[in-house]
Amino acid sequence: MKQNKKIAITHYISIRFSAIIFIMAAIMILFISYFSNKTIYFDIRRQIRKETRYDFLNIDIRNGKIFVNKNFIFEEDHVQKIILDSQGDFFRGHYPDKKLKNIPVNQWHFQKVKCSSDYYYIYDRPYLKKDTITNKRVLVIVRNIGKASDFDSQYKTMKYISYTFTFVIAFIGFLLIGIVSSRLTIPMKKIKDTADKIGTDGDLAKRIEYTTPFKELDAMIQANNRMMDRLEDLFQQQQQFTSDVAHELRTPSAIVSAECQYLKKYGKNIDDYTESLTVIERQNTKTTEIISQLLQLSRLEQGRIKDDFEYSNFKTLIESVCDMEPLQFKKQITIYSNLDDISIYMNVGLMAIAVKNIINNAMKYSKNNSSIKLKLWKEKDYVFFEVKDYGCGMSEETKKHIYDRFYRADKSRNTEGFGLGLSLVHKIIELHRGTIRVQSELGVGSIFTLSLPSDKSSRQLN
Repeated sequence: MKQNKKIAITHYISIRFSAIIFIMAAIMILFISYFSNKTIYFDIRRQIRKETRYDFLNIDIRNGKIFVNKNFIFEEDHVQKIILDSQGDFFRGHYPDKKLKNIPVNQWHFQKVKCSSDYYYIYDRPYLKKDTITNKRVLVIVRNIGKASDFDSQYKTMKYISYTFTFVIAFIGFLLIGIVSSRLTIPMKKIKDTADKIGTDGDLAKRIEYTTPFKELDAMIQANNRMMDRLEDLFQQQQQFTSDVAHELRTPSAIVSAECQYLKKYGKNIDDYTESLTVIERQNTKTTEIISQLLQLSRLEQGRIKDDFEYSNFKTLIESVCDMEPLQFKKQITIYSNLDDISIYMNVGLMAIAVKNIINNAMKYSKNNSSIKLKLWKEKDYVFFEVKDYGCGMSEETKKHIYDRFYRADKSRNTEGFGLGLSLVHKIIELHRGTIRVQSELGVGSIFTLSLPSDKSSRQLN
């Protein structure tokens, strides 16, 4: 598959926004050019018409002849006036260009004509004057002529100022694009440099320390730092897990190795071999159990365990687990149970492991000849299973890590187990879309509460 050519984000932003500004500037120039020409033409026309409004007051008709008073102004504000008779023939005034005499009369219309090397505006204004002798009305035309360059200069100055202003705005826009794009890329470069540093140095403790005025970039930096926190935590957990696995497997391995060495050197009779094989078998069972629990945890995390759910009685499962728990008889622990007859959809095998680990955990940390309490009830759409013991309890720090693999508080290091039970319970309850909650106090005891949906079919859980 052909890959698109990669470009820097600054170039991407600059090129596209520059194109937008360029198009907008071109539109503004066209707009200014078009409407300024229209405005210039309108203003010139209005000015020339205004100049001729009262010219009739200085023109008289007597016996069919035209008389012009001395107050008549033939040139004012770049406008030259020529008086024509009713036939359009020249009577008084001065043409700025002789060729303008050939332009036919066009009453009330505003014309722009080219003559020689320049343009001229012409406006022919007719007047019907009453003859003071005969009382007849006679037509008199006042032709107003203005040189285009005389009028356009001041308007063109304004137009060019508008063009200049447009270019200045466009330049400021380009400058702002450069500033904004650079401010956008600085934190991105920071993220890249930090990621490169982490990749080369392997230092997961590094974080991006940069504040931007942009909410999206700030959110991206915070998300990146949260991701690094998570990665660092996972890496530390992986390191701890590797160390714990090595620690847990090293002891049985060392014992098996020691027994083999002992048999080689001191094994003389069947009793020696029988005793050593018993030790080796016990350590092999311990190793197999660790590996089995680790495999089960791994399958749960990867979703490789088949969700074989069925509608089964939860009370019966709890009672069967209690009957098969060896610590109950070994430590003479009394079980007080208050279990409602409730059935739920569940993976019976996995749920049995979870219940067994919770009950075994309660008995493990209880004193000999003590008791634990079990309670099963339903509220609305959830089923609750509670296990309460009166053992050593846990600190707040311990409660934060009880679901970590191989984690065991210092006070419990001498107890049996590998620190995998509660990790398994947590994953199994998650698979059933439930939750697990713990309440504990040092020297008082602990309460574990499982919360499971009461009305979920296997299809709904998948």
